[in-house]
Amino acid sequence: MQNSLTRYPEGSIRELWNISLPLMISTLASLFMIFTDRIFLAHYSIEALNASANAGTFAWAMMAGVGMITAMSEVFVAQYNGAKHFKRLGIPVWQMIWFALFSFAFFLPMAIWGAPAFFSGDRYAELEIPYFRWLMVFGPSYALMMAFSGFFIGRGRAKVMIWLAIIANLINIVFDWALIFGIPGLVPELGIQGAAIATCLGYLFESAVLGILFLRKENRLHFGTAHWRLNWKEMKKCCKVGVPQGVFCALEVFGWAVFYWMMTDLGEKHITISSICQSFTILLSFFCDGLSRGAAAVAGNFIGSGRYYLVRKVLKAGFFLLILFSLATSLVLVVDPVDTVRLLFIQHLDPSIQESLQICMVFAFIYIFFDGLRWVFSGLLVAAGDTLFLLIAGSLSVWVFLLAPIYFIVVRQGLPIEYAWGLTVLYAALFFIVYAIRFRQGAWQKISLVAQEGSKEDHRVEGARPMLPGPQE
Repeated sequence: MQNSLTRYPEGSIRELWNISLPLMISTLASLFMIFTDRIFLAHYSIEALNASANAGTFAWAMMAGVGMITAMSEVFVAQYNGAKHFKRLGIPVWQMIWFALFSFAFFLPMAIWGAPAFFSGDRYAELEIPYFRWLMVFGPSYALMMAFSGFFIGRGRAKVMIWLAIIANLINIVFDWALIFGIPGLVPELGIQGAAIATCLGYLFESAVLGILFLRKENRLHFGTAHWRLNWKEMKKCCKVGVPQGVFCALEVFGWAVFYWMMTDLGEKHITISSICQSFTILLSFFCDGLSRGAAAVAGNFIGSGRYYLVRKVLKAGFFLLILFSLATSLVLVVDPVDTVRLLFIQHLDPSIQESLQICMVFAFIYIFFDGLRWVFSGLLVAAGDTLFLLIAGSLSVWVFLLAPIYFIVVRQGLPIEYAWGLTVLYAALFFIVYAIRFRQGAWQKISLVAQEGSKEDHRVEGARPMLPGPQE
C-alpha cells in the first residue's frame, strides 16, 4: 500500500483539486440542503425564512461545533496514512464515533429546554422553537457523518462521498416539498418544522451509508476499522486537537447568530436582506470548506512524512483555485444579483430593498473571497494540529472584528443594512491577516501528532485480533 494520495505531482494544483473536488461536491450537497430549505421557506412565508436564519444559525453553532470535533478523525487518518501506520487508521475514527454518540447527552437537553429558553419572547419565537428543536434532536447524526467521512478524506478516497451526498440532497428536496407544504390526504403541512426534518433525514442517510462502507471487510482487515473499543489515549489526542477547533467553530457561528439577532431588532428589511445574503454565503462556502479540508488532508500526509516544504506548495495551489472560483461567482453576486434573488426567493421586491440588496450582495462576494483565503490557511494549520491558536484567534476575532463594531456603529446609531455587511468585509480581511501571520511564523512545523507513535504500538495494533465482526463485503 502506498501513501501517495493521487497520481499527480505532490502538492500541485491538480493534486489539491483532485482531493478537494469530491469534498466540495459533498459539502455543496449538504449546504444545498440549507439553501433549498431557504428557497422553499421563502415561498412559504418571509417570516419562516427569517426564523430559519435566526434559529438555524444558532443551531448550526452547536452542530458544527460538535461536527468539527468529530471531523478531526480526518487529520489523524491523514497523518497515520502519511507515516504508513495503516493499521491505526480506524482507531481515531472510532473515538470520534463514540464522541458523536456521547453528544446525545448535550443535544437532547438543548432540544427539550434550550429551545424555549433561547427564543421565548422573540419576534419569530413560534417558528424558531420547533425548527431549533428538531435540529437538536438529530444533531448527533451530523457529528457521526463527519466522523465517518474523516476515514475516507484522510486517505484521499473522498469520491465515494459525491454520489452519496447527491442522493442525500435529493432526499432532502423531496421531503422539503412534501413536509413544508404537505400533501392533501397524505402528509400534513408542517411548514418550518418540515424543513428541519427533511435536512436531518439527509444527514441520517449519509451517516448510515458511510458507516456501512467504513465496516467493509477490506477496511477491517487492512485499516483497523474493526477495533471499536474506547481508546482513552487516542480519544485524548483527538480531543486535544478537535475540541479547540470545535469550540472556535461554535463560537464563530454563534457570533453570526448574534449578528442576525441584531439585524432582527433593527427591522424586517435588515433581517430579510441578511437572510438572503446569508443563504448565498452559506451555499458558496462549499468551495472554501472543501478546499480547506482537502488542503488539510494533503498537508497532513506531508507533515506525517516530515516533508514540510511541500505544505507551502499546497498553500499556493489553494490560492490559485480560490481566485478562479471568485471570478466565477462574481457573475452571480456582482453582475446582477437582484434578478437571481427574484428568481429563487422573492419575486416582488420593494424598490428600496432592491438597491440595498445589490450593495449587500457585492459585500457578501468580497467577504467570501477573504474568508476563503483564511480557510486555506486554516486547513494547513489544522493539518499540523495547531488548533489551540485557531480557538484563541477565532474566538476573539468574531467578537472584536465583527460584533463589537456592528453593535456600536450600526445598531446603536440605527444605520442602514449596507453598513453592517460592509463591516463583515473588514472582519474577513482582518481575520485572514491574523491567520497569514501565524502561518508565516512557522510554529505549526514544531507540532507533531503521530511522530511519537513507536513501532511497538503499531505492531501491537497490527497483531491485535479484530473485535467487531461487521458486515461482509
